[in-house]
Amino acid sequence: MSAGLTFEVFTLFPAAIESFLAGGLIGKALTQELVAVHCTDYRDFTHDRHRTVDDTPYGGGAGMVIKIEPVVAALEAVTEERGPMHRILVTPSAPRFDQRAAERLAKLPRIGLLCGRYEGIDDRVRESYVDECLSIGDFVLNGGEVAALTIIEAVARLREGVLGNPDSVVGESFTLADHGPWLEHPHYTRPVAYRGHEVPKVLMSGDHRAIGQWRAEEACRRTWALRPDLRPRQSVGERLACVAILPGQAQDVLGDLLRCLRQKTDLPLAVICKRGAVEGAELVELRARDLKELRRRVRRSRQQAPQVVALVDGRSGPGCVDEPSLLLDLLEIRAGEEGGRPLVLLVSLGEELPQGVDAVFAPLSSSPLQEGLELAQSAQMIESSQPKTATGVATLVAAAIRRLRHPQSP
Repeated sequence: MSAGLTFEVFTLFPAAIESFLAGGLIGKALTQELVAVHCTDYRDFTHDRHRTVDDTPYGGGAGMVIKIEPVVAALEAVTEERGPMHRILVTPSAPRFDQRAAERLAKLPRIGLLCGRYEGIDDRVRESYVDECLSIGDFVLNGGEVAALTIIEAVARLREGVLGNPDSVVGESFTLADHGPWLEHPHYTRPVAYRGHEVPKVLMSGDHRAIGQWRAEEACRRTWALRPDLRPRQSVGERLACVAILPGQAQDVLGDLLRCLRQKTDLPLAVICKRGAVEGAELVELRARDLKELRRRVRRSRQQAPQVVALVDGRSGPGCVDEPSLLLDLLEIRAGEEGGRPLVLLVSLGEELPQGVDAVFAPLSSSPLQEGLELAQSAQMIESSQPKTATGVATLVAAAIRRLRHPQSP
């Protein structure tokens, strides 16, 4: 029986590779011939009594450089004996090895890994005798053996039969899932409580749909907190955005708010108010007493129930989001199969948020929202001749809509 995946490791320390691979799941895979690893020592292809593999660098400088002759001789001898391979030089000065690279390499039958030492291998090997170069991170090791072992583990575990449960690779960190390459969600096991630290109740609820959503949201939040570079910058596109100022929330600011917004965004707006005509005829107007009625009206007009995001200023804590793309990721999770649901921005003017809010978005660090409320409550500023009445509110809402549409904008 021939192995489904073969690694050829070229190194000055074959014992280091062989001893590490003797145990664990990779060791079992080697025993079962699911994977094969052959180590070749550069020194076996030298011709002097000292088996010299290195020399001083041209141009001067500290350290030694592995010579080209033993490396190329080793590659040619192994190719002739066991067949061609995909040749990879592991070096810090290379593109990053990641899960996408591991998935790509797992489809190959034979992989050669060239490990350097000292200052590295003569660069003519990189230029003419390998297929690609890979780095496992932005740091420098004494040699390439640890990097080669990292690649072997990451690639081999993706081959069928290497892991006992094939579902183990589903939903792992960096794995492409429905929502993208997130970090993995938190895991818990017995006991339920330990020194005051408890397992989240949703995981013991038996509601698999709620558990799945919780895991997706936690993976999303963890990714944005620790590795935001993994997530693409999303935008709301042309989805409806409602600016909802509900009863008791400074109705007088609406006129000036709409005048400002009309100048600052072309995103369709639906303004929810309790009574009276709203200035800005070209804007969509919906009237609602509360969020329940709002959801019903938006569903009726848009054929989908909206997701309500409370737009606040100067608030932080659990549930608050200040990154537009994180907000959109969370809304996508909560939308489920419906997808693309209308978006409602509920302007909160320092009051308690009503029931039914799906997320809290606090996009600015300053406090124009409260300033706008104070101006709106001033008798002098409510006059129609004073267009600055709702400047604070308008600025906040326009900035929020702009950041949702273009998360990379300032």
